Amino acid sequence: MKTRSSSNISNSVAAKTVVPPRGRPVSGRVWKRVQKTRFSSQKLKGTKVLSTTWEEKLQKRSKLKELKELQKEIKSRRQSEKDAVRQAREEKEKRRKENELKSASVQVISRTHRLKTMSKKQLRNIKKTIVNKNGVVEYVPVYSN
Repeated sequence: MKTRSSSNISNSVAAKTVVPPRGRPVSGRVWKRVQKTRFSSQKLKGTKVLSTTWEEKLQKRSKLKELKELQKEIKSRRQSEKDAVRQAREEKEKRRKENELKSASVQVISRTHRLKTMSKKQLRNIKKTIVNKNGVVEYVPVYSN
Protein backbone atom coordinates (compact mmCIF):
# COMPACT_ATOMS: atom_id res chain seq x y z
CA MET A 1 0.00 0.00 0.00
CA LYS A 2 0.96 3.58 -0.65
CA THR A 3 1.48 6.05 2.08
CA ARG A 4 -0.40 9.30 2.17
CA SER A 5 2.60 11.51 1.49
CA SER A 6 3.63 9.61 -1.62
CA SER A 7 0.08 9.60 -2.98
CA ASN A 8 -0.25 13.37 -2.48
CA ILE A 9 2.95 13.97 -4.40
CA SER A 10 1.89 11.72 -7.27
CA ASN A 11 -1.56 13.37 -7.41
CA SER A 12 -0.10 16.89 -7.56
CA VAL A 13 2.30 15.86 -10.36
CA ALA A 14 -0.54 14.19 -12.24
CA ALA A 15 -2.70 17.30 -11.88
CA LYS A 16 0.02 19.46 -13.39
CA THR A 17 0.73 17.18 -16.35
CA VAL A 18 -2.85 16.26 -17.21
CA VAL A 19 -4.02 18.53 -20.00
CA PRO A 20 -7.61 18.38 -21.12
CA PRO A 21 -7.84 16.60 -24.47
CA ARG A 22 -8.18 18.92 -27.44
CA GLY A 23 -10.59 18.13 -30.21
CA ARG A 24 -9.86 18.22 -33.91
CA PRO A 25 -9.11 21.77 -35.16
CA VAL A 26 -11.92 23.42 -37.12
CA SER A 27 -9.55 24.24 -39.97
CA GLY A 28 -8.68 20.56 -40.34
CA ARG A 29 -4.95 21.27 -40.04
CA VAL A 30 -4.15 18.60 -37.50
CA TRP A 31 -0.40 18.86 -38.11
CA LYS A 32 -0.18 22.41 -36.77
CA ARG A 33 0.92 22.99 -33.19
CA VAL A 34 -1.33 24.79 -30.76
CA GLN A 35 -0.07 28.32 -30.14
CA LYS A 36 0.62 28.81 -26.45
CA THR A 37 1.88 32.40 -26.49
CA ARG A 38 1.24 35.48 -28.58
CA PHE A 39 3.56 35.96 -31.53
CA SER A 40 4.50 39.44 -30.37
CA SER A 41 5.73 38.11 -27.03
CA GLN A 42 7.90 35.39 -28.58
CA LYS A 43 11.60 36.13 -28.83
CA LEU A 44 12.72 35.05 -32.26
CA LYS A 45 16.04 33.29 -32.57
CA GLY A 46 18.45 35.54 -34.44
CA THR A 47 22.12 36.12 -34.85
CA LYS A 48 23.85 37.69 -31.90
CA VAL A 49 25.79 40.14 -34.03
CA LEU A 50 23.74 41.76 -36.76
CA SER A 51 26.45 44.17 -37.86
CA THR A 52 29.89 43.36 -39.21
CA THR A 53 33.09 45.30 -38.79
CA TRP A 54 34.47 47.57 -41.50
CA GLU A 55 37.45 45.29 -42.10
CA GLU A 56 35.18 42.30 -42.60
CA LYS A 57 33.08 44.27 -45.09
CA LEU A 58 36.18 45.31 -47.03
CA GLN A 59 37.47 41.74 -47.00
CA LYS A 60 34.14 40.41 -48.24
CA ARG A 61 34.01 43.08 -50.95
CA SER A 62 37.51 42.28 -52.17
CA LYS A 63 36.74 38.55 -52.28
CA LEU A 64 33.60 39.23 -54.31
CA LYS A 65 35.57 41.47 -56.67
CA GLU A 66 38.22 38.77 -57.22
CA LEU A 67 35.52 36.17 -57.80
CA LYS A 68 33.76 38.35 -60.37
CA GLU A 69 37.03 39.06 -62.18
CA LEU A 70 37.77 35.34 -62.32
CA GLN A 71 34.28 34.63 -63.64
CA LYS A 72 34.67 37.35 -66.27
CA GLU A 73 38.02 35.92 -67.34
CA ILE A 74 36.61 32.39 -67.65
CA LYS A 75 33.61 33.69 -69.59
CA SER A 76 35.78 35.67 -72.02
CA ARG A 77 38.09 32.66 -72.51
CA ARG A 78 35.13 30.41 -73.33
CA GLN A 79 33.71 33.04 -75.69
CA SER A 80 37.03 33.37 -77.53
CA GLU A 81 37.25 29.57 -77.87
CA LYS A 82 33.71 29.52 -79.26
CA ASP A 83 34.55 32.30 -81.71
CA ALA A 84 37.67 30.46 -82.86
CA VAL A 85 35.68 27.26 -83.46
CA ARG A 86 32.96 29.20 -85.32
CA GLN A 87 35.50 30.99 -87.51
CA ALA A 88 37.29 27.71 -88.32
CA ARG A 89 33.95 26.14 -89.25
CA GLU A 90 33.06 29.07 -91.53
CA GLU A 91 36.46 28.92 -93.25
CA LYS A 92 36.12 25.17 -93.73
CA GLU A 93 32.66 25.64 -95.25
CA LYS A 94 34.00 28.35 -97.56
CA ARG A 95 36.88 26.10 -98.71
CA ARG A 96 34.46 23.22 -99.26
CA LYS A 97 32.21 25.36 -101.46
CA GLU A 98 35.19 26.65 -103.45
CA ASN A 99 36.46 23.10 -103.99
CA GLU A 100 32.97 21.98 -105.00
CA LEU A 101 32.86 24.75 -107.61
CA LYS A 102 36.31 23.82 -108.92
CA SER A 103 35.47 20.13 -109.31
CA ALA A 104 32.00 20.67 -110.79
CA SER A 105 31.39 19.88 -114.42
CA VAL A 106 29.60 22.81 -116.04
CA GLN A 107 27.23 22.77 -118.99
CA VAL A 108 26.07 26.14 -120.27
CA ILE A 109 22.40 26.41 -121.23
CA SER A 110 22.55 28.72 -124.23
CA ARG A 111 18.92 28.25 -125.26
CA THR A 112 17.14 29.46 -122.14
CA HIS A 113 13.67 28.80 -123.56
CA ARG A 114 14.31 25.10 -122.77
CA LEU A 115 14.04 25.91 -119.07
CA LYS A 116 10.28 26.37 -119.52
CA THR A 117 9.83 22.78 -120.67
CA MET A 118 11.95 21.23 -117.90
CA SER A 119 10.38 19.41 -114.98
CA LYS A 120 10.70 20.67 -111.42
CA LYS A 121 13.14 17.89 -110.61
CA GLN A 122 15.47 18.98 -113.42
CA LEU A 123 15.15 22.65 -112.45
CA ARG A 124 16.29 21.85 -108.90
CA ASN A 125 19.63 20.62 -110.25
CA ILE A 126 20.32 23.83 -112.18
CA LYS A 127 22.58 26.31 -110.43
CA LYS A 128 23.22 29.83 -111.67
CA THR A 129 26.76 31.22 -111.34
CA ILE A 130 28.45 34.56 -111.95
CA VAL A 131 32.03 35.75 -111.91
CA ASN A 132 32.44 38.53 -109.33
CA LYS A 133 34.83 41.51 -109.50
CA ASN A 134 37.70 39.47 -108.07
CA GLY A 135 37.35 36.83 -110.77
CA VAL A 136 35.89 34.22 -108.41
CA VAL A 137 32.99 32.10 -109.62
CA GLU A 138 30.12 32.02 -107.12
CA TYR A 139 26.59 30.67 -106.97
CA VAL A 140 23.66 33.06 -107.27
CA PRO A 141 20.00 32.34 -106.47
CA VAL A 142 18.29 31.19 -109.66
CA TYR A 143 15.47 33.74 -109.61
CA SER A 144 17.61 36.79 -108.75
CA ASN A 145 18.18 39.56 -111.31
